[in-house]
Amino acid sequence: MALTNRFFADAFKDMHRAFSLLDDPSFFNDARRSLGHVNNNLGSLTRHPATDISETADAYEMHVELPGYDKKNIHIDVADDRTLHLSGSVQHYHEASSEGQKQDEKSTEASKDIKSPKWWVNERASGSFQRSFKFPAPINASDIKASYENGVLKIRVPKVPNEGRKRIDIN
Repeated sequence: MALTNRFFADAFKDMHRAFSLLDDPSFFNDARRSLGHVNNNLGSLTRHPATDISETADAYEMHVELPGYDKKNIHIDVADDRTLHLSGSVQHYHEASSEGQKQDEKSTEASKDIKSPKWWVNERASGSFQRSFKFPAPINASDIKASYENGVLKIRVPKVPNEGRKRIDIN
């Protein structure tokens, strides 16, 4: 009987530890980062940048985290009067120095002195993403403004002015 009580007590302690991980915000950030890195190798199936969207009386404001992206590789397209498409790509190339390449061509004993970098950690992901945002009200595509600074893309998406209720005169 004591063995059974200890088994359940240990099982509940393990469950408590597992659920306490879910309360830690860094757990989700680390999991999201690792998923992005894994899925990068699988074709970026679920890699999406973190996005905040707020609504004002006359517009929607979006803040999208895109660290490491060049603004020429970020694309914003309007599909219809309620849909905004956001896409982008980033590539990180790691090339050996030309001196290291020359030494690679020499014998294996001489290649011990290669000057090319020896990677310890390579966490910067390469890949692309695509996202679509459907707004509840029609948007004014001609007045959309976007800026990119310090890895954050800011997009202001104005709403189409609502004329409200209108009475039609009968002739």
